[in-house]
Amino acid sequence: MPSQRDRLRVGAAVVGVVALLAVVGRITGPRAPAPQPAPATATMAALPQRADLPERWVTERLEVGHGGGPLVFGAGSLWVGAWPDREVVRIDPRSNRVTGRFPAGGLDPAGLAVDATTVWVVHRDTDEVVRVDPGNGRVVARIRLDPLPFEFAPGDRRFLPSLVAVGAGAGWVASARGAVARIDAASNRVVAVIRLARQAPAGIAVAGRIVWVAEGGHGVARIDAATNRLLGTIRLDVHADRVATDGGAIWVGGRSTDPSSESAGAVARIDAATGGVREIVPSGLPTGLAAGVGAVWITERDDAAGGALECIAPEVSPSGMTGLPALGELAVGGGAIWAADRLGSSVYRLEPDRFPCSATSVLTGPAVTP
Repeated sequence: MPSQRDRLRVGAAVVGVVALLAVVGRITGPRAPAPQPAPATATMAALPQRADLPERWVTERLEVGHGGGPLVFGAGSLWVGAWPDREVVRIDPRSNRVTGRFPAGGLDPAGLAVDATTVWVVHRDTDEVVRVDPGNGRVVARIRLDPLPFEFAPGDRRFLPSLVAVGAGAGWVASARGAVARIDAASNRVVAVIRLARQAPAGIAVAGRIVWVAEGGHGVARIDAATNRLLGTIRLDVHADRVATDGGAIWVGGRSTDPSSESAGAVARIDAATGGVREIVPSGLPTGLAAGVGAVWITERDDAAGGALECIAPEVSPSGMTGLPALGELAVGGGAIWAADRLGSSVYRLEPDRFPCSATSVLTGPAVTP
């Protein structure tokens, strides 16, 4: 596994809030780390509880209702799970307007995914998946999740869905009890249930014919979509709390478990075709993670009241901005980065033009067609 690379941050004051554009240099291979220059001197004022984002980076601040996440970009729009309001909110990236507020189809929505024709929402209270028409918000299918093929506790086989992803001709629904159900997108029927080695999966993504499931401190599990079989687990020096993919790479973020690392968090890059771990990059503790084309974006905790945003890409020095409000869930697409306010009800549109790795990283491929 490649060695971790040291980070350098160079700060500059920005009107309205302290925002730093950090260019981070990291060294791989057996060479010793380059000397670290002294940081630029800057007056660091205490961040207010609800600071505004710097105007040079943000172009829109949209109110979406209670709860700013999860965020998913698909079918040409940004989709926000406003779960306390039991709504799915649609944002048009061209006009930067909220163009729809649809009922989530139940009382206890959880995971959110989008394909070319529908929005998928899982509901824990009813053990079902609801598919919603993205144009009018009409529920087009309700899919009941059968009891688990094993007992979680004596007499208890409830599925309790928590996450959903789409790809390889199906919807993939993770249970907090350690299983993944495959739903055929054409028939809306559960055709397989795969038992995981661990409970409480933290994230799920699909790349090609492989389903990737983040399993916290146990690594990332892989499911072969061709056979519906568990392929095993990739262990990492990262607590696998979040997973995302651009199709070619799998990005896994979370707390660093490397005892030699001084960073709170880390992001691992895995080759989607081979399952080989290409690198593990030190970072702050991720509060959001989203993959674009050839890069990943993460939000981080900066201090008790603020946050940071960082872009990581192969062969490019990672760059970031600190001194931001507390940001949480992320999505990329439509030429922008979308970040939810972790402490409020806003979604920000951020322009990445000054990030070295941003040339294509805010683009997305065609919408997933199950």
